[in-house]
Amino acid sequence: MELRNRLTLEKIKDHSIKGQLPENFGIDIIEVGENFIVGELTVDERHLRPGNIMNGGVSLVLIETIGSFSSQLFINQEQQNAFGIQVSANHISIARPGDVLTAKSSPVHIGKTTQIWDVNISNQTGKLVSTGKITMLVTENKK
Repeated sequence: MELRNRLTLEKIKDHSIKGQLPENFGIDIIEVGENFIVGELTVDERHLRPGNIMNGGVSLVLIETIGSFSSQLFINQEQQNAFGIQVSANHISIARPGDVLTAKSSPVHIGKTTQIWDVNISNQTGKLVSTGKITMLVTENKK
């Protein structure tokens, strides 16, 4: 696996989330590693379903967001883009208002045209809430 463009935490915070879904949804990218990204979300009323528990779709949004940012670690951002083409999750336990969720990616496959990322989401006590996978399609930017 070759890093093609050094994505930094500062680049994400300065350019990639202002006014977009991650910011509006309460997702904060907190760490960018060599081959992983970590994001955080505190569960609030925006994320709930009946029964005062987090909607499972929140986990899918976290998986898609963290996996999409992770794909940027291995592409030339000036010449390529990556798009999620499949995302799935298994919900292991529930999250409630006030829970602080941490989502961390790890690469499964980094190819020329596809990437596959695992994303695990845990709460503040380290309990696994959801585990998921996202497949990214890498394309060349049209000139």
